[in-house]
Amino acid sequence: MRIKALLAATVLATSVMAAGLASTPALAETNVTFWQFSTRDADIAAWNEAIAAFEKANPDIKINMEIVPWSEQQQRLVSALSAGGLPDVSMLGNNVVAQFQAAGALAPLDDYIAAYDKETGTDFAAEVWPGDKGYYNLAGKWWASPVNVETRALYYRKDLFKAAGLDPDKPPQTWAEFAKDAKTLTRDGVYGAGLSMSLDYFTVQNFMSAYLGYGARMIGDDGKCGFDTPEFKAALDTYVSVYKEKATHPDAPTMNGDTFRKGFRDGKFAMILSDPGLYKDLQNDKAPFLNDVGIAFVPAGEKNRSGFLGGWPLVLWDASENKEAAAKWILFATHGEALKNLATKGGFIPGSVSLAKNAPWTEFPYPLFVEQLKDAKPYQYPGEAIPQMGQLEVDTIQKAVQAVALGQQTTDQATAQLCTTINEVLAR
Repeated sequence: MRIKALLAATVLATSVMAAGLASTPALAETNVTFWQFSTRDADIAAWNEAIAAFEKANPDIKINMEIVPWSEQQQRLVSALSAGGLPDVSMLGNNVVAQFQAAGALAPLDDYIAAYDKETGTDFAAEVWPGDKGYYNLAGKWWASPVNVETRALYYRKDLFKAAGLDPDKPPQTWAEFAKDAKTLTRDGVYGAGLSMSLDYFTVQNFMSAYLGYGARMIGDDGKCGFDTPEFKAALDTYVSVYKEKATHPDAPTMNGDTFRKGFRDGKFAMILSDPGLYKDLQNDKAPFLNDVGIAFVPAGEKNRSGFLGGWPLVLWDASENKEAAAKWILFATHGEALKNLATKGGFIPGSVSLAKNAPWTEFPYPLFVEQLKDAKPYQYPGEAIPQMGQLEVDTIQKAVQAVALGQQTTDQATAQLCTTINEVLAR
């Protein structure tokens, strides 16, 4: 009986130990909340792939992706900033990084970047496009890690150039030449240029190439509006002359960017400034004139050639209680194979210089856009971004362009009003 009892006790103890082992929890996971702003199926799938790869390499970290549409992100972030509920990591428009950084809502990435560079042998700063530094390196610190970059190039119809007596292999090199060619190309129901004059992003994204190219700057050395100069007025006059000479659509002061892009796709414009995605659209359209589409650098001004610089990064929110894990996810997603996969499937140019100089961005039409990025600049160049940039981008420059185009104000009047508005915003 004693043997049976001893055996029973041993079996029971073994069972208890086994049960204890079975119920022992796995290593605790660190949860990182990530707000992702694209609702495209391809983008969501690519982000899920990046998350899976990251979690495989970091089994102690769980990335919880939430889809917050771009149209809702500003309101959601501002609400969460005041009421709580910010994510650990999110996308952010490049034009508003300074806004949230100035509010103390973002955490600097410098220590995490230094550790990443040491571990991987990389050089974070060298991988950032020159223009992006004005958006993301503020007050001597890094506040964001770029995912993508966007710039514009000049699309033009070689067949229409030839028909108008222009050399199809010599697109306009300057804004003055662009305006002149646009007038010449306006014939037979086709407008010379799809050039926006409306209260739309497309306007400032085109016109900034002109005002920076002429040597104007948004913010002067005194921290106030820098546009009340001969350089800015010359750029404005040249840009608006395309409308006044009837070389763009008569509804240009009210049309949005998508309408202009569709117009070029439909053969209504001979020239347009746009991104690489337009060429993909033309391919999908099976445009009959596809083989006659040329792509060139944006026109230069009297001082330099400046291209639009768009894009968005990932940022680390200061409210995060998991900063180390969150920063690890940011640097993983914005470098190497993870970023290459995201950019390839999303159809954008990566925010990493070395990646963008290799396949698939070595295939037409990307090489010219990648080259254009060397001259791509933020709106406020040569200064770094300011907290008010998001508001200034949407509420000032377009109004001046539209007012002069419609004859509601002279160039001098529109410039004076523009600077009054900018200085009021800067003073808040």
